[in-house]
Amino acid sequence: MGCSEPLEGEVVEAESPREGTLAWLELQEHVDIAGLGEIPACHRLDLSSMTLYLGLDDGYCRVQHADGRRCRAPRTQRYGLCMPHAGGGARDHAAMSRLAHAQKARLRVARTQLGIGAQRTSDPRQIARIEAQARANDIAAALLAPLDDGDLSAMAQQTSALRILDAVSPQQTVTVTVDVPQDEAGVQGMTWAEMQALAAQLLGDTTETQQLEPA
Repeated sequence: MGCSEPLEGEVVEAESPREGTLAWLELQEHVDIAGLGEIPACHRLDLSSMTLYLGLDDGYCRVQHADGRRCRAPRTQRYGLCMPHAGGGARDHAAMSRLAHAQKARLRVARTQLGIGAQRTSDPRQIARIEAQARANDIAAALLAPLDDGDLSAMAQQTSALRILDAVSPQQTVTVTVDVPQDEAGVQGMTWAEMQALAAQLLGDTTETQQLEPA
């Protein structure tokens, strides 16, 4: 049965905000913090090791760590803090810590695999490479998605298939430069070993050429 509409005059109890949301924070007890005003008492500020950036609103959380680094999470207009520092978000601190450590470990492995050192991590292209590796499955799925798109014509799907082949198995072009005699006399003057060496260059043979005796 579907949900019936409330009767006229019927008192409907509103659902409580989901824990950790901004609406939930607004219902919590608040305390006054110099420079911020009233913020939820369940905040995650450790003012013994943090300071507050009280300059112009730049869109980021006002928390500044002991080493001078600013929290780069977006701030809420209500509190000037990001959701985690304001006390919102997930409440399982132990689980949050495990996720954070796992994320850091994943980034360390990705940097090692991609050969990215600590001094190059500020390069947007290097950061994109790290994130792309972490989302390799999503990228592969997006690459192959046109093949399952029923709205595409057969021609469009064939074009997509060719692009996928080019992306995953690009054709390689090899340029070979060889010296050949200019005239018939030069060709006739070549030794058997020289002709075998020339044939190996033309065929792109990088393995050891089998030495054959001339017939």
